[in-house]
Amino acid sequence: MNSEFRKPFEYREDNKGLLILFIIMILGIDPLQSLSFASQEYKYMGHIPILGVLFFVIGGIFILYTIYTAVVVFRMKENFSCAAKKYIIIRTLYSVLNYLIIFFNILKKENLIGNSADQYESFGKMIVGELVVPLLYILSFSLAWYLYFTFSKRCRNAKMHKDMKDKT
Repeated sequence: MNSEFRKPFEYREDNKGLLILFIIMILGIDPLQSLSFASQEYKYMGHIPILGVLFFVIGGIFILYTIYTAVVVFRMKENFSCAAKKYIIIRTLYSVLNYLIIFFNILKKENLIGNSADQYESFGKMIVGELVVPLLYILSFSLAWYLYFTFSKRCRNAKMHKDMKDKT
């Protein structure tokens, strides 16, 4: 029997706290967001059949990429932080482009400014509510997770572990 004293946290070598949160968030949010983008784009641009199909195909590919990234991050292989950062960049570009396509189609097709309960009082309030706030959410989510995967102690340790393996 080993008489060496160990602190309780030393037994938890597989502690993945924020990584599990990241995985849950991307698996819970991004597939639904991707399907929502595709269905809204189909609603506004479905009169061009090839575009309607293309939006759903791209959404499906993005969902598969999300699952792949979740598996890579969960396994914590050598380059998991690099894979996560690439995913975050692609997710940001995908989300912003899709949201802008939807936003400009909403502007063309719907009357958002007026006096009824479903309308905004002014163009400025409409821009803030329909464009600025959603884009800030997309960018802040991506920035927070990108910074985590860049400066996290766990990610640095994984990179150092990889560098030590490469030297031997």
